[in-house]
Amino acid sequence: MEDKIIILKIGGSSITNKAQEETLDTESLEWFANLISTSVNESVLSPSCTFDRSSNSQTKPRIIIVHGAGSFGHHSAKRYGLKCGKSVLLDECESMKDEKSNNDSLDSMLLHYQMEGLSKTRHSVQKLNSAIVESLLNHGVNAVGLSPGISIPSLRAHGATKRRGEGCASDNSIAGMKLLCQSIHESLEAGLLPVIHGDACLLYDGKRAGILGGDTLVEGIATLWDESTIVKNNGSGDRLSAKKISQVIFITDVAGVFTSDPKSDPNAELIRHLNVNCTTGELSIVDCANDMNRMPSSASSLNVSGSSHAHDVTGGLKAKLVAAVTIVQSGIDVIITQCASDSAESFVAGKWKSVWELDSGTLISPLPETTE
Repeated sequence: MEDKIIILKIGGSSITNKAQEETLDTESLEWFANLISTSVNESVLSPSCTFDRSSNSQTKPRIIIVHGAGSFGHHSAKRYGLKCGKSVLLDECESMKDEKSNNDSLDSMLLHYQMEGLSKTRHSVQKLNSAIVESLLNHGVNAVGLSPGISIPSLRAHGATKRRGEGCASDNSIAGMKLLCQSIHESLEAGLLPVIHGDACLLYDGKRAGILGGDTLVEGIATLWDESTIVKNNGSGDRLSAKKISQVIFITDVAGVFTSDPKSDPNAELIRHLNVNCTTGELSIVDCANDMNRMPSSASSLNVSGSSHAHDVTGGLKAKLVAAVTIVQSGIDVIITQCASDSAESFVAGKWKSVWELDSGTLISPLPETTE
């Protein structure tokens, strides 16, 4: 039977107090570590820990954890003006179509200031990574932290985002993302649970600093996994690893995708199921009553909220939705659910058949092909 892998992205605001710098939400972190220890494949559980072997733990999925920075990193990034690398790449490539880049004339003092921001932001988020790994270890999970930024050659703050237009500096960030996938794959093969964090690293030009967000990491890992995890087949040629990404789950501080920001609009409605047209990228809401699709839209224009946290520099829920569309277009379902909810536990444990039977959460899946 083919092994399945889930990418589980836990938002930084779900496990930290984002308003207070470098402050953990210990209750939520405890919930998360316990959830992983009871839902993950036995291969990453410590022999010395006590767990229920009768619950078919060998058939449970492998899990790749990606986490955001929350109050560990976002405050520092904001102070130093570090921006989301994906947004910088797309915005500057559009503006440079008819202009020559002026990056060569950047003030050296500014660059040194940005490198200070990079190092301090990275140091801060690594503290959170260490705390998450420690919590998982305490629950008997053989977790290992992976820092993607400067540690992976050529990986830049835009991850595997494809450039639009011309005029952008040439880079090999997609190759860097593939190297990260290979590192994650080797960790899983060794019986380890990789915990990757959103990071501060170099922008596409290799000179300035920016943020490689957790959502950008998830998008790159999910879409490049199959072509990155080539394994040798005893000298008889290469083959793809049998382990496939089966699902991506975003655990956030809201119950799913809403029609507007639920924190400011009391009339906001939770959207339970979205379909993605894999050709156009258009989204449509699935109506439970007749299982029909309505309200075609695009991920960038659908009226969902961005982050309501003042220190967030990575785009919040809207960025997740844009990433989700790309992931679904590669054939992988995406779920957005709330931290510490019963629905999140059901999604991660695979104890659900229909999103409609759960109290909350949004399923994003490919638009079914119509048959004539």
